[in-house]
Amino acid sequence: MIVLPNDLPTNSTAAQKRYWEKRIDEISKKEMVLEESMKTIFLIIWGQVSDVLKHRIQAQENFKEMKSAADTLALLLALQNEAFTFQYQKDQAQALQEAIRQFYLISQGKTDSYQVYMDCYDNSMRVIQHIGGKLPVYPALLDADLKEMT
Repeated sequence: MIVLPNDLPTNSTAAQKRYWEKRIDEISKKEMVLEESMKTIFLIIWGQVSDVLKHRIQAQENFKEMKSAADTLALLLALQNEAFTFQYQKDQAQALQEAIRQFYLISQGKTDSYQVYMDCYDNSMRVIQHIGGKLPVYPALLDADLKEMT
């Protein structure tokens, strides 16, 4: 939601009132453009989803509200959840092993930005946690790092 400017004081000049009204008009236009853009993004993403995945998402209890509001973020979260659930449907041990292996294979390419690398890192961590795992902490390495710090 776009934040509206504060109301004008009662003793405002005609120029201030006109400027304030123009600002409100511009904010309203931007809000309408944003709403239309979000609907378009929703439809583009929805059009790229496979039929099987569409049926799974349509079966969710919040799908009607998601679709009527063209809630792109809710759609992306539902897609992410379905992807994680698909990963988890394998044998849990196998899925966890694959997720941890993928985590350890993450590397920052020469042309990759720091943000791209961190997105991959965060996504891998979420997959591991969704499956029910966590990365091991090796006490010997932790102790060695703590010794170096002191």
